[in-house]
Amino acid sequence: MARPLGITILGALVVLAAFVMFLIGIAGFIVGLAGLIPGSPIPGTSLLLNGLLYVIIGIVLGVAGFGLMRLRPWAWGLAVLATLVTLVYLGYNVWQDSNAGKDITLTAIVTLVIVGAVFVYLLGVATEWFRNKRSMEPSSSVMASRFSVSLCSG
Repeated sequence: MARPLGITILGALVVLAAFVMFLIGIAGFIVGLAGLIPGSPIPGTSLLLNGLLYVIIGIVLGVAGFGLMRLRPWAWGLAVLATLVTLVYLGYNVWQDSNAGKDITLTAIVTLVIVGAVFVYLLGVATEWFRNKRSMEPSSSVMASRFSVSLCSG
């Protein structure tokens, strides 16, 4: 089965996002470790935990992106799960910042819109994704006829 252009673009973007999130997570983790030094003005615990979360999401997104590129059925579910976790995490951070009296940044809005669009796209291609996977699997009658032909000829 030929890979649809939308899945190719989505897979490449997911792999790119995974790489960026992984690098941000590593940087946050390192800065968080430096913040644990007594007397440091940097809040180390939150940076450490956020860095760890970004590394985990980056790894999951990387696996999902490569799975999407290879049209693996499990990759769709993994991509939906990772996108949903990211969407909830970003939404919670925006909500928390707005309750603290901070302004919502344009970057936060654009990020929420992009992650939301990816989530909606993944939900939109779900029926096509699984319909194509089912059409590629041989039916039981085809399998039975192949089995009987191999028994008669051998």
